[in-house]
Amino acid sequence: MYLFGLIGKAGFRTGNRNSSGGVNPMLNRKMLRMLVTGVAVLMLAAGSALASSFNFPYPAKMGDALLESGLYNVSWEQHSPAVIVTVAKGKKVVTTAAGRMESRPGKFAHNMVVYTKHPDGSQSISELRIKGTNSAIVFDK
Repeated sequence: MYLFGLIGKAGFRTGNRNSSGGVNPMLNRKMLRMLVTGVAVLMLAAGSALASSFNFPYPAKMGDALLESGLYNVSWEQHSPAVIVTVAKGKKVVTTAAGRMESRPGKFAHNMVVYTKHPDGSQSISELRIKGTNSAIVFDK
């Protein structure tokens, strides 16, 4: 059986035989190692695409910035459970903030923003709930 049309019972079909016609085991291991490394790198790259669009319906403080209402691109880098969040409007980074990832009982149908209202009437973003997951990025007050 061939894997991707490259590997057969005797090994790779592309010149990996030694001078006596046998399979070169060192080349097989090297090619297999390269294949496994490539697959691992692709899996890590796919898993690191942690970003989503959030609609902030109300003006609120996040990090050091006051965010106006509107659509923002939010990306985050997770360091279990710590998270660094970057908020951008278009291509311009508006703010970064530190938070932590927490699990909730059920999956969220939409991206959601949870606000905390302060006594002076201002608001701050306390959570970002991520669509399709049971994860929320929580910001300390």
